[in-house]
Amino acid sequence: MEDLRQVFVIKATKDISPDDKIKVAAYCRVSTDSDDQLNSFIEQVRYYTDFINQNPNMKLVDIYADEGVTGTSIAKRDEFNRMMSDAKKGKIDKIYVKSVSRFARNSKECLENIRLLKSYGISVFFENDGIDTKILNHEIILYIKSAFAEAESRNASKRMSRSNQMRMELGEFAFVTAPFGYKIENRTLVPIPEEAEVVKKIFKYYLSGMGFGNIAQTLNNDNEVGKPWAKDTIRYMLSNEKYKGDTLHQKTYTPPVLPLKQVENKGQVPKYYVTNTHEPIIDKETFNAVKEMFDRNHNLNKERSKIKKYQFTGYLYCGDCGWVFKKRKLNNRVYWQCTKDGQAGQRCYSHQISEEVIKRTFCRFYNRLRYYENEILRSTLFKLVELKKTLTKVNSGISEIDAEMLLLNDKLKYCYKLLESNTINNEAFLSRETEIKNKMARLRNKRLKLLSEDDDEVCIDELRNLIHNLEKRPKAIITFDYSIFKEILNRIIVEDNHFVFELKGGLSLREVIAWN
Repeated sequence: MEDLRQVFVIKATKDISPDDKIKVAAYCRVSTDSDDQLNSFIEQVRYYTDFINQNPNMKLVDIYADEGVTGTSIAKRDEFNRMMSDAKKGKIDKIYVKSVSRFARNSKECLENIRLLKSYGISVFFENDGIDTKILNHEIILYIKSAFAEAESRNASKRMSRSNQMRMELGEFAFVTAPFGYKIENRTLVPIPEEAEVVKKIFKYYLSGMGFGNIAQTLNNDNEVGKPWAKDTIRYMLSNEKYKGDTLHQKTYTPPVLPLKQVENKGQVPKYYVTNTHEPIIDKETFNAVKEMFDRNHNLNKERSKIKKYQFTGYLYCGDCGWVFKKRKLNNRVYWQCTKDGQAGQRCYSHQISEEVIKRTFCRFYNRLRYYENEILRSTLFKLVELKKTLTKVNSGISEIDAEMLLLNDKLKYCYKLLESNTINNEAFLSRETEIKNKMARLRNKRLKLLSEDDDEVCIDELRNLIHNLEKRPKAIITFDYSIFKEILNRIIVEDNHFVFELKGGLSLREVIAWN
């Protein structure tokens, strides 16, 4: 039968509108080496810029690049978290990643973030793995891939742990770091005479009845090497077996769960105590006497060391030195004062504030805030929203920086070619290379600064929430209400005669302290 079908091409009569383009982002991890990181980042920019230019229905939003750490947790990946924040704000439609292992090495976090992105209407395409999360069935493949990457991280950790354990069992584990008083020479600890004398003083002071804080204060006053000294440092040194010439291995260990991180070994895995591994600074009799006294004092102070949380714990900060305030009682009245005052001999001359004054000042501040709510909060919110309209200009500035960085990278590569062909000498090359890399560094800093301006959006959301929460609260209060206090405040800066109340959303307002 004769085929009578004909094909007619209907030509496009309308260009794709910028608003119709898919907003594409890319996520990658780059080398931790500063130069390689810069070059790798630029290559990623080039790759994805060329790729998107070949797709007229796409628009590049940004390239998010974290350092190439081997960690298994997303918590420390700043650029990943920025990408997720931008995704939540609706700035991205699709994310490109080279492979699942680049996106995450923890299958649980991987799937959680993929599903979170899906809830925003965003899909992820893993180029090397050929996985597009837009297709539901790919979630199973994605789980398998990420599980393999996760297993590899675990196996690498197990291999390293087993290797270290074997060396510990043989007493051959090399020192990685040296405590104060020692240096590492030929894989063993060697005393540093000047520092060793300070260590001996610390043990002597403790046996004479001085506490950790008093010892630190004395060392600081005497300008001993190692200054500034703190009581926690003294406490640790007095229990460190290395000072008597022994070594306890595996005080910490890495559990086989993700994210992989070291935790204190409380008996979960073996410890290895090796005697006479190096020259001691403290003789065993003195060390054991200190340990006895240390344990006795620890048991006596155990109940007192329990930290009780009070209403204003973690809210009051000194405007003079920045230290947090602590609670104390005097003549049956509760006061708050700077924790720096009296700490290892240090002084802070800020006022101590009674709890009644804090509560009274907050009530007055709250009532004033509610009375002028429109002029203060709503007006500020309106201005912030207006400022956010300049975001498109910021994005334009980022594109210009990326283009300039690409040109500089081309110039750098050209310089390498000139050097290889002996067209220029080493001196001329180094001069030109330094100039180009300095320009690149300045541009990268400028780019990060422009991106940080987008944090205003978080401030806007928090300010909206603050206004919403205040609407459910009374217009004025007579007595202190802690639930209101913690709902609207981040912290209070205590100045000589004022409190600076930092509200949720970052807005700071000053109020005269209500002494009476």
